[in-house]
Amino acid sequence: MNTSMLFPACLTLHLIALTLMAGTTLVDYITFKTFWKLYYSDKEKANGILQASAVFSRLIGIGAALLIITGIGMMALTNGVFGEQLWFRIKFGLVLLLILNGVFVGRRLGVKLRKLVLLDGPEISIQINALKSNLNRFHIIQLSIFCWIIFLSAFKFN
Repeated sequence: MNTSMLFPACLTLHLIALTLMAGTTLVDYITFKTFWKLYYSDKEKANGILQASAVFSRLIGIGAALLIITGIGMMALTNGVFGEQLWFRIKFGLVLLLILNGVFVGRRLGVKLRKLVLLDGPEISIQINALKSNLNRFHIIQLSIFCWIIFLSAFKFN
């Protein structure tokens, strides 16, 4: 592959990675909505959905790794020309926030939920309802950050 094809190839993979991350986050959000509907009526099906959703974090991680690698590749190919622009600095901060929020908030909430659904008792119900609210907030924040990243990438103001 010649160097004139490297930038479009990196950009294409970068967009695929962003789409993979955003799409998987949206599917994860919809899966959790379905989980909550089933949790109160059919816990066995709800647990099956919860176990199946465990794959999503791996897909998001693959997307994040590809996003970072291709982003570094594009910066190297352009000699960092985007790095000086305001839209890119904001976008970069949002990508970091997205990754940190996913790793430190989303993963922690998911692990806690998987542990709580195996328990039973009246105090568990209160904890699960709080967790439901926090997971909903987490997904809305993640999806909002994706929207802002896409907006900044499309309009590239300076």
